Amino acid sequence: MKIAVIAANGRTGQAFVEQALSVGHIVTAGIHGKSYLKEHDNLKILEIDATNEEQLKTIIINQDAVASFIGHVKGSKPNVQTESMQKIISVMQAQGVKRLISLTGTGVRFFGDKISIIDRILNLFINTIDPARILDGKSHAEIIKNSNLDWTIIRVLKLQNTKAKQFELSENGPTKWYVSRTDVAKAVLQVLEQNTFVNKAPIIGKAKK
Repeated sequence: MKIAVIAANGRTGQAFVEQALSVGHIVTAGIHGKSYLKEHDNLKILEIDATNEEQLKTIIINQDAVASFIGHVKGSKPNVQTESMQKIISVMQAQGVKRLISLTGTGVRFFGDKISIIDRILNLFINTIDPARILDGKSHAEIIKNSNLDWTIIRVLKLQNTKAKQFELSENGPTKWYVSRTDVAKAVLQVLEQNTFVNKAPIIGKAKK
């Protein structure tokens, strides 16, 4: 599969690129700034601005799928997810690329969600200190839902650089408290390879015993 990865230079994006390449996929990685990705025969790295359609076109053209790991980091715009996703969807539609995966937080709620106490408390805290971050996630999700793409929005509560553990994707959760970036990468790859959760927003939760 040919996969365009946006924000491939972030810690979660790097984990996904590494896993995708390890099982034979061809990756075009869009990065901003210095590259931290290891060279690979099936990897092409391009520096892009995810809000620039002409630059997005260079990594999305002729791809089978797009995986976006755009999130909020120090210095990013309050609406970075929404603004970028508008451009990504526009380019995908123009290029005839249908499959889209986007990562966001569990503060983006869907009908039927099983919300744990920890989930509720942490998202209330984030919404208090950085309400624009929650709003941006919700807004970007609405844009995706209203597109004509085959989309999946994968939701997590709190990302950590920990070892991979067993997990389960479910449509309404509940979520795991902490989620390894390696597990997020595995979940995105799983959804792409199996073409599951189309037009749904699964949550990464604990594996059932």
